[in-house]
Amino acid sequence: MSDIRHSLLRRDALSAAKEVLYHLDIYFSSQLQSVPLPIVDKGPIELLEEFVFQVPKELNSLQELQLLEIMCNYFQEQSKDSVRQIIFSSLFSPQGNKADDSRMALLGKLVSMAIAICRVPVLECAASWLQRTPAVFCVRLAQALVEDYCSPMPGSIQTLRQIFSASPRFCCQFITAVTMLFDMSSEPGIE
Repeated sequence: MSDIRHSLLRRDALSAAKEVLYHLDIYFSSQLQSVPLPIVDKGPIELLEEFVFQVPKELNSLQELQLLEIMCNYFQEQSKDSVRQIIFSSLFSPQGNKADDSRMALLGKLVSMAIAICRVPVLECAASWLQRTPAVFCVRLAQALVEDYCSPMPGSIQTLRQIFSASPRFCCQFITAVTMLFDMSSEPGIE
């Protein structure tokens, strides 16, 4: 992984992020073929944190949008669901470190973009993520999506409605996460 890191340091931020996804794809594709499944080592996770999650601080808005597009395209083009899921999980599963804030911010923007342009593979990965991630992180993603799509902006609710037919699984997990935003215990008559 150190050779890969050195080659990534010579690239601009966007091409380095794209290259990290390429290397992770190769790494996880080969790992999934071995039996029993090996435990993921720290090398790929460290590359993600350095070249994907620390990158947005250095990017302007257009470059950040390009990074999101690179990620959306990667997940759209990856034909193996198992590889897609493991890479999504590697990218966005909370690690309990300082990159978690960047990770969650980028995840919110990626899923919001996937809703807007109807990228079903990203939504399916997000549904799995919502299903197995601790509630505190699910609520953060739900809050970001509510802010993007449930505010009084023309057409935003209609966009969210169209996602139901594209990815019912995502919609189910999203609705579950949204319900955690509301404290029903203080309502009169509810005990």
